[in-house]
Amino acid sequence: MKREIHTSQEIQMENGDVAYVRMPKTEQGKKIVKSIMLRELMKDYKGFDIVLDFSEDDELLGIEILAF
Repeated sequence: MKREIHTSQEIQMENGDVAYVRMPKTEQGKKIVKSIMLRELMKDYKGFDIVLDFSEDDELLGIEILAF
């Protein structure tokens, strides 16, 4: 059985080189207190820089994609 899930994300683009995806259903006003680069988690990662932003309770708040 195939199940489709539809969510909406807010995606911001800056200068065509940076995209930021804000996670849906996160509480307004939560602050980013920790950022982790995908490159730090995966030693052999090849590709654009991707940064994962977390709140103080380790909830993923957003994903930044740096394409330069």
